[in-house]
Amino acid sequence: MSAEIELKYLLPENNNKNDQVADKISAMLSANKVDFIFAHKQLCNDYFDTPTLELRKMDVGLRIRTVENNYEQTIKTSGTVVDGLHQRPEFNVNIPTKQLELSLFPVHVWPEGVDLSSLHQKLRVIFSTHFTRKTWLIKQGENVIELALDNGDICVDNYHRSFIISEIEIELVRGKQQALFELATQLKNIINITPGNLSKAARGYRLYYEKLNK
Repeated sequence: MSAEIELKYLLPENNNKNDQVADKISAMLSANKVDFIFAHKQLCNDYFDTPTLELRKMDVGLRIRTVENNYEQTIKTSGTVVDGLHQRPEFNVNIPTKQLELSLFPVHVWPEGVDLSSLHQKLRVIFSTHFTRKTWLIKQGENVIELALDNGDICVDNYHRSFIISEIEIELVRGKQQALFELATQLKNIINITPGNLSKAARGYRLYYEKLNK
């Protein structure tokens, strides 16, 4: 298990200049003589639940992330969100194919009395996210931070509406939480961002509810 600690900020939804945003971030880090490693990848995330949203009622989020031909299943349990700072337990397991293997998660992540076999049979993809992620792995002394710029969408199958993903995440890999806020302050000086209290999963569920109520 790892504890995910990150700040989330939203860019304007009509922002079509994310390449310029990325250039501004790289230029800022370079100007401040900050060591970083840049990467660029395409992510697809399928989120699972039952038709009656049993996982949602347990405050459990379950997804499979696909990056090229690599697959990772993740469970996130309930945490806290304050002014864009997200903190929650996270369990990640690499899997060989795009098929859930719930037995690979620690038993204690599930509420007592859950029948995993029965639950597994009812699970299905209820929404997906597709986005390009540009990352800067930043090292500053004892602090290691992953800064990510995500651009894409959240969608539900056979539904005409989708939500735009245009956001920045600043995740603490190692070190002190204060380093996240210091980096966020620097970013606010060069780009237009506002705190985001809803995760991609929360927005995906909102879209799913909207579809059900149509």
